[in-house]
Parts: sequence; C-alpha cells; structure tokens
Amino acid sequence: MKKEKQTKQQEVKPEASNGVEKNAQTELEKALTEENEKLIAEVERLAAENEKLSKTCKRLQSSADKSDAYLNQLVAMKNDFESYKRRMKFNGEQAKAEGVQSVITKLIAVCDNFDLAKQHLTDENLKAFEMVYGQFLQILKECGVEEMDVIGQPFDCMRMNALSKMDYGEDKRDLVVEVYKKGYVMGDKILRYAEVIVGA
Repeated sequence: MKKEKQTKQQEVKPEASNGVEKNAQTELEKALTEENEKLIAEVERLAAENEKLSKTCKRLQSSADKSDAYLNQLVAMKNDFESYKRRMKFNGEQAKAEGVQSVITKLIAVCDNFDLAKQHLTDENLKAFEMVYGQFLQILKECGVEEMDVIGQPFDCMRMNALSKMDYGEDKRDLVVEVYKKGYVMGDKILRYAEVIVGA
C-alpha cells in the first residue's frame, strides 16, 4: 500500500506542476499583452505628436518664407527710396545751377549796357557810375562768374568766336587783338563766348 500511495503522489505532482506552469504562462501572456497594448498606445501617441510637430514645422517654414519675401521687398523698397533721394538731390542741384545760370546770363547783357554807357559819360558822372559798375561786377564774381582774359592770347575756337581777321603785323598773327563782346565763364561752364577780332 505504501507503494501505491507513493505512486499516486508522484502522479499528482506532475499534474500540479503543469497547472502552475500554465498559470504562470497565462499570467506572463497577460502581462505581455498589457505591456504590448501600453507600448502600442505610446507609439500611437508619439505618432500623433510627431504629426502635430510636422504640421507646426511646415507652418513655421511657410511663415519664415513669407517673412523672407517681405524682408526682400523691404530691402528693395529701401534701395529704391535711397535712389529716389539721390536723384531728387541731383535734380534739385541741377535745377538750382540752371536757374542761377539763366539769371546770370541775363545780367551779363546788363553788363554790356554798362560798358556802352561808360563810353558816353562825362568825368563828373563817371566816378559814381564806376562805383555802381564795380558793385555789379563784384556780385557777379561772388556768384562764380569770371570775365575771360583773351586779349593777346592765341585764338581758341572752344572759347571764342572770331568776327574777323585784321592785319596787325606779323607779331600779332593768330592772336586776339580786339574784343567786341566780353566772354564769361562760371566754373568750367562757358556762359558766353567772347566775340573777338584776330590778327592776320
């Protein structure tokens, strides 16, 4: 009988150990399934977050592109405005110079009249006249106008107009011997060409 009991006990033991193994395996599968579900949920959450970040990056890139375009437009407008300011400054200076030149050209005609009047004055009136005439010439000089000094100079067609040639001797050949109308310059610009008679 003892042997039968031992055999029964031995038979019970493997069945009991199989049940424990099955329980452990079931518990392990259950735990792994729960862990897998957690991991799958985490992956899905990360995928959704990644999608949101991707959309945000695209929006930021789009905004950056727009801001670059606006910046480029602003730089172009600034350059255009700087060019406009330079052009206006140049045009203003040019208009001012042309206005001054126009007025001075008219004053030079008055200067010719002074020269003609001087020839017909008596000694009494000459002193007062020369004082006024001197002031007039001083104003022209302050404006940068200078009279051309051409008497005795070689004839220069770039600054003078020859009215005629006259024989004044061999030593005066091709030199200016008389000035019919004075020439005037303002800086490098010729306001009026001198009208002269040249020795032949």
